[in-house]
Amino acid sequence: MDQEDLVQQIIRPFKRIAKLYSELDQTTSTYGTGIPLFPPEIHAITTINAHPGSSLTELSQYLDVTKGTTTKLIQKLVKKGMVVKTFAPNSENQLSLMLTSKGKIANESHTEYVAYLDQQLIAIYQKVPSELLPYFATVSKESEKFFKKLIKERQE
Repeated sequence: MDQEDLVQQIIRPFKRIAKLYSELDQTTSTYGTGIPLFPPEIHAITTINAHPGSSLTELSQYLDVTKGTTTKLIQKLVKKGMVVKTFAPNSENQLSLMLTSKGKIANESHTEYVAYLDQQLIAIYQKVPSELLPYFATVSKESEKFFKKLIKERQE
């Protein structure tokens, strides 16, 4: 087997893994609440947990999305009982966002889920001989750089 065949044996599963991760990122989970949450919703919940009392503008900046997108996201989370909007202290028009008890449960469950994912991936990579791990790190960084370049080119 020549080097090109070996490289293809790495690239093909990498593409399948990327596709699977993309599919996973499109699925919902209830995160212990019984209410399906999409990835952008749980990311907003974890961000509000990290920055309680944030305004819509601040949350938009943390999430790196438009204020309109954030507004729609928060409306959904309020309807789902995950977030409450109140007026910020000393303000008659600025909203302050806080998690409800359900939102806190979702945040905690998501934190546990992320830890589980990390543990599983660590267990997989711990099987790799330690002298090869620097190569994996290099390949990962170069692959990430390549995909960021492609995304930037498509956005121009």
